Order: sequence, then C-alpha cells, then structure tokens
Amino acid sequence: MGNHRDIYHQCLAVIPVCLLEFAIALACGWLGPMIKIFLEDPNSEIKATEEECSWIASMPGFGRIFGPFFSILLLDVLGRKVMIQITAAIFAALWLPILFTRSVGILCISFFFCGLGIGICNGLTAVYIGENCSPKIRGILCSASVTSFYLAVLMQYTIAGYLSYSTLATVNFILAFCGLISCIFLTVETAQFLMLKGRFDKAESNMMWLRGTENKHDIITDFENIKANVASEKLKKTSYRELFFAPANFKSLIIVLTLNMAHAATGNIALFTYISVLFPENAHFTSNQVTVYYGISQMTFCLLASFVIEKVNRRSLTLFAFSLFLVCHSVSAYFFYDAANSESPSKYGFWIIFTMVCLFCGFSAVLDSVVHMIRGELFPQSIKPIGSGLAIATHSLAQFFTVKIFLMIKSQYGIYMNFVGYAVGSVAAFWFTYFFLPETRGKTLIEIQKSLEKRK
Repeated sequence: MGNHRDIYHQCLAVIPVCLLEFAIALACGWLGPMIKIFLEDPNSEIKATEEECSWIASMPGFGRIFGPFFSILLLDVLGRKVMIQITAAIFAALWLPILFTRSVGILCISFFFCGLGIGICNGLTAVYIGENCSPKIRGILCSASVTSFYLAVLMQYTIAGYLSYSTLATVNFILAFCGLISCIFLTVETAQFLMLKGRFDKAESNMMWLRGTENKHDIITDFENIKANVASEKLKKTSYRELFFAPANFKSLIIVLTLNMAHAATGNIALFTYISVLFPENAHFTSNQVTVYYGISQMTFCLLASFVIEKVNRRSLTLFAFSLFLVCHSVSAYFFYDAANSESPSKYGFWIIFTMVCLFCGFSAVLDSVVHMIRGELFPQSIKPIGSGLAIATHSLAQFFTVKIFLMIKSQYGIYMNFVGYAVGSVAAFWFTYFFLPETRGKTLIEIQKSLEKRK
C-alpha cells in the first residue's frame, strides 16, 4: 500500500457522493438567483409574491424532514450503493417538471421532492464515507464532497444571469443525469453492509480494493474487528428503545441532534437561499456580481479547508466557526440596522459584503464538513439509520422554520433582526460545543464508540 493505491481507490469510491452533492447544489443554487428574478424581473417566466417565494424556498427543508425515514427503512435493506443510485435518480427527475411547467405550485411540489432526496442523501452519504474511508483521509474526502456542492452553487450563480429559465433547467437536467450514470458505475458497497447480509467474501474483496492491496493479510486485523463489531451490533435490537435507553447511544443522539439544530439556528440555509435579495444596492457592485464573488470565495475557502481539516481537531474547528459566526452576525446586524435608518444606506455596502463573505466562508470551509462527518461518526451500526434520520429530520425542521420566516421578519421588523437571532444561536452553539462535543479526528468508528461509553 506504499504506492497510495488505497487513497486513489477511496477517492474513486467517494466520487458518487461528490456527484450527489453537486446535484443537490444544482437545485439549491438555482433557487438563490431565481428568487430575485421571480420577485423583481418583469420579464420573468414565473411571477411570485414574497409569500409564494417563501414557500418555494422553504420546500426543500420541508421535504427533507421526511427523507431520513426512507433511509431508516431502506438503508440496511437495499444497501448504501442502491440508495445512492435511487437518490441520484430523484435529482435527475426533479428538473423535468421545472422544465415543462411554469407554475408556482409545481415548483413547490418539485422542491418538496428535492428536499426528500436531500434528506435521504444526508444520512446516506455520511454513513457511506464513514464506512468506506480510512480515518486518515475521511475528513478530507468529506470536505471534498462539500467542495463539489459549492462548485455547483458557483456555477449556478455565474450562469443564471446569462441563460433563460428553460435553458438553465435543461443544462441542470443534463448534468444531474450524467451524475446518475456515474453513480451507477462507480459506487462501491461498504464492507459493513455486506457483512450485515452475510456476504463476507464480497466484503473482503471490496475492502481489499479500497485498501489498495491484493494481500488478505494487509486487511485481516481491520476486517476481523469490523466483522466482530457488525456481529455485536446485529445482536442488538435496532429500535427507538435501544436509541433512547442505552446511555452511550442516547448521548450520541443528543450531541448530533443539538449540533444539527445549532447549524440551522446560525442561519446558514436561510442566508444561502436568499443570497440574491440579501445585499444592499451598491455603487460598485450589482447584486448578481456580489452573488458570484460570494460563490467564488465560498468554494475557494472550502477547497483550502480540505487540506487542513485532518490536521486540526474537529472540536477546535467548530468552536472557531461559532465564534466567527457570532462576530459576523453581530456586525451584520449593526450594519443592516444602521443602513435601514441612514440617509445613505449604500455606504455600508462594502462592509456588509465583507462580513457576509467571512460568514459564508466559515459555513462552507468548516461547519458544513464537520457536521456532516459527526453525523456519520458518532452512531454505532445498530442505531445509525435511526439516529442519523432523527438528526437530519430535526435539522430540516429547523431549516424550514428559519427559511420560512426570513422574509416575514425582513418585512415586519427589518432584515437586521434575523441576524440578531442568528447571533444568539451562535452563542448557544459555542457553549454546547465547548462542554459536550467529543473529539473524533483520527479515530476509527469503533474507537469513537468506546470513548463515548467512557465519557460521563
């Protein structure tokens, strides 16, 4: 394995996850510039009020609430590979009704199913990466999948202003369909699932390929450890009782649930969705230009973070992120408040843009990757589908709420009040992380479970 074949093969195996994230971002990134067009462009093929736009924008969060329950029911039945392929098909099919209709209601339904696919994907990809990738590069590969998400977002922000509604939907369908074809051929089933189904020869073969070796002795220790762990977890009753009454499992659930709610409470998805209507008019930048610059900076910082994420503790990164969010939200709240009551609101344009770019880079470079990894690392095999599903559903409900009320708060109280709420959420998130989040960097899934059992 000295020739790094293990790293090469694991990178190949993670390509389907990157393509799924790319497909998700095609839909989510499409909403950003389109919301402004629906609201303000007199030539838009779809006209929508603020209330209608809030429903369109919040539908992915609403649909995502239900997606995890499909993961719970099917992840250990169909396997990680088949579920990835099914989810890729959902994101490809999503664009057909968008392409052939011009109805706000159809858009809402389409993005509900988009959210359903996101909910399935979120728990699925965390499990897939956690089980297929070695600890030394697990964080890097997870960060790579997040980078692919922001690459697609940047693409949407860049081309949305130059293509018609129909052309953009057609391009997105073709890209999502190519992703589906790639997922069919590149996805590698995990050893844990194959052992769960008693297919030990195939599990051994897949594990040898992922480790880049043709010698069984190179994987024998890890293979036997995983086999014993799967056998042990299989004996446990996979139920909500097991999740809530086993101390280590319940501890994992509370940590993951709270971290996911904190992620939503700090405003990531709401600001991401309403990016095109967020920035004030500025003498130097148009709203579309700022959106593109934001996309470039976000993807750049996410890419850079992939090179350091395995060199810094997850807990330290999370504390840094919430500290950054507190500062950025507080400063943004002041700027937006003063701009709303100033005779020359555009004077704050540059500083608002600067603080928001810092904020978005913190989300993309740090928190998105860490939350994604923690979700796949803390739950043992026996309750992983249930635990991940509940965490994602809770996260989705919080996201739906923050997206739905954003425009309402903006209209009734001023946009700055959203940032006041996000600053309060950042303080609570920092406190929780400092006292309760365990460190998982460099640990195998089995080692993480043992450490949770020892923690009081």
